[in-house]
Amino acid sequence: MDGEFEQQVEAMLRGIHPDAEHVEIHEFGPIPGGFSRETYRFDATIHIEGIRERHPLILRMDPPESAAILDTSRAIEHDLIEAIRLNTQIPVTESLGHEMDRSVFGEPAMIIRRSHGNSSTTDLFHDGPDTHQVDDVVRHLCESLVELHQTDISTLNPDGHLDDPRGVGIDASSWDRYMDTTFEYYLDNYPKLNRDPLLCILLDTFLTLRRHKPRPLPLSLIHGDFNPANFLYADGKVAALIDWENARVGDPREDLGWMMMMDDLSNTKIMSHPVDEGGFLAYYNKLTGYEITEQELGYFILFGSANIAVPINLAIKRRVNGENRELLHLYLVQSSTPAYPGIAQLLQYPGVPA
Repeated sequence: MDGEFEQQVEAMLRGIHPDAEHVEIHEFGPIPGGFSRETYRFDATIHIEGIRERHPLILRMDPPESAAILDTSRAIEHDLIEAIRLNTQIPVTESLGHEMDRSVFGEPAMIIRRSHGNSSTTDLFHDGPDTHQVDDVVRHLCESLVELHQTDISTLNPDGHLDDPRGVGIDASSWDRYMDTTFEYYLDNYPKLNRDPLLCILLDTFLTLRRHKPRPLPLSLIHGDFNPANFLYADGKVAALIDWENARVGDPREDLGWMMMMDDLSNTKIMSHPVDEGGFLAYYNKLTGYEITEQELGYFILFGSANIAVPINLAIKRRVNGENRELLHLYLVQSSTPAYPGIAQLLQYPGVPA
């Protein structure tokens, strides 16, 4: 760890704990995985009135602007995590503070408490060591998602910053306006991201979504990246829901559809549990009364795929055009291309294997 960088982390913690006599940083190192933020784990020993306490922490920092894929705010993420922690029973880690001044770390950053619990959720499945916990963990996961979706939006979003957190022109004043302005966002960006005839499938996706809007449901605060990698568990409970950077006001089926897709890709079986309730969707419907169908979730898998395809393909286009030399954006070509057969299947193109 760079000495000056270490001093900046210590200075930020002294600002968070102004009564601290001394702050020491230990075992600072990167957390692998994820593309959108640079994430580091470390411990901090904080001395206050002769008492030494060691705190497990995480520094989440924005990448350089040239490398950014999602334009999200650490200040908004901090405020949301704290609103959830203080106003609900949803398990989240504490966010200690944020620093938006780029002169401090080079990019905006935040410090959050590192949660206990197992992040290898695959241990819950396929004869893993924790299969005996799976129904209890997934039951709690579903109950936590329901609480998120049914908590009054104004409680978690009092300043309206999550109505359109990426500043792309979304109007969340009603379900219809939310959907229609999201389609406008997709279609307005298509000429900017198009770089290859293959991407006409995205244009078809955007138009198909607009043409076949499902029935409306009440808008809610959604996690935005609800998937098997974004929770930790311990002792039959969810210890923490993590990675809130893409949270926003939206349709609750977006979280369910994304989990359904990622559950399949991750080779987990979250949607099949809790078994005694008939699975995740059945239990969610029991708790909410929404009676959401798997067909509706198919629509929102496509909707979510479009939502992430826009910023990813805009990033790829910048790299292809020579606006930067980012290796990550070149890698995204390889990682995103296999998604197109899946999109074709959702669009029911003939000749696409199931």
